[in-house]
Amino acid sequence: MAREIAARLEQFGYRVDWQAFGFSTAFNTAITLEIFIGQLLVLLALWGRETWLSTFCCGLLAALALSFGLINRVVHRSALMPLAGEKPSLWSTLCLRSGRQYHTANLIATLPGIPDDAALPYLYLVAHYDSKSQRLPLAIRIALFILTLAGAGAFAVLGFLRLVFPALAPLAAGVGIVVLLSGLPLLFFQDVGNASPGAIDNASGAGLVLHLAECLSRRPDWRDKLRVKILITGAEELAVMGAAAYLRAHLAALRRQAQGGGLYILNFDGVGVRGRLCFVGETGQGTRTRLLSLIRAACREMRLPLGRFNLVGALFDHLPFAEVGFDALSLVTLGRASWWVHTPQDSVEKLDVEGFRQAGAVALRVVEKLCHAKASGLADTALP
Repeated sequence: MAREIAARLEQFGYRVDWQAFGFSTAFNTAITLEIFIGQLLVLLALWGRETWLSTFCCGLLAALALSFGLINRVVHRSALMPLAGEKPSLWSTLCLRSGRQYHTANLIATLPGIPDDAALPYLYLVAHYDSKSQRLPLAIRIALFILTLAGAGAFAVLGFLRLVFPALAPLAAGVGIVVLLSGLPLLFFQDVGNASPGAIDNASGAGLVLHLAECLSRRPDWRDKLRVKILITGAEELAVMGAAAYLRAHLAALRRQAQGGGLYILNFDGVGVRGRLCFVGETGQGTRTRLLSLIRAACREMRLPLGRFNLVGALFDHLPFAEVGFDALSLVTLGRASWWVHTPQDSVEKLDVEGFRQAGAVALRVVEKLCHAKASGLADTALP
């Protein structure tokens, strides 16, 4: 598939560079281990009841819930195989050995002959080309994660409160049982398979980015006002490792681009269905939300509704970039067919041209606005 994508980009006149990288599934291993430890602590707390053991387990459970995000971020960064010349630390070596190892590649495409000018705005058009299947449907999996994590935190709090208010003991026990029941499927049905054709997630996103690349290759008018890179990532379905690998290898260049004319990273994921166009990302004020302002303006001009998608636990390729402060977000399309992703039913019959059309039209309008902003001297100030 990667070779097919590269051939299409080269057909449109792009130079394609391959970024090979390796990683382990330590991130998934860590989450499974954390859920198991949480389940064990809840079980011991219920068994210990009013003893010191119950209070001690609730304290450990609270600490685990508070540090859950930090632990996973540290493991995620350490699960990438070192770059050439780097010596892995003991912790990184442990993470690399904690899980299955994979080797794949990102594709980075640029039009030849265009100088790398950091004073111009940079727009990255991103999509991943891998797919996966899972036995638990997406909505159920996310709901179980929320119940398990939120329930574990609530159980820990109730465990302390019942020392002062004994009447809360039955409520704490009920919450603990909910945590145990919701966590069990996550321990035994989190395996990843290859039974999904991946038409929606994410052949649709990769196909749209290919067509955007083709359209831009035929329009030379933007080339002295904007720099466009096409980034097709691998291993998105395994904890967005492709995006993380690109960020690690090109962090210094990305920072120069952000400090120069501005850096905008627009990811497309599951856009090829009939439904509502939505964004995933920051909504506050400041530099990191200029891209969102452009997208909202484009949607208003085209009278296209734009929603927000915020599903706890869902990973997208813009996240590694956003976490270090870059202006990055994802566009998705939400419709009835979207719930079939990661299943054998994620097939070409579920695709609809309307999803492609609206996401692609917004992206081209963003390109025009970035070019206009640079031509008007607005790239470093407020964008329309």
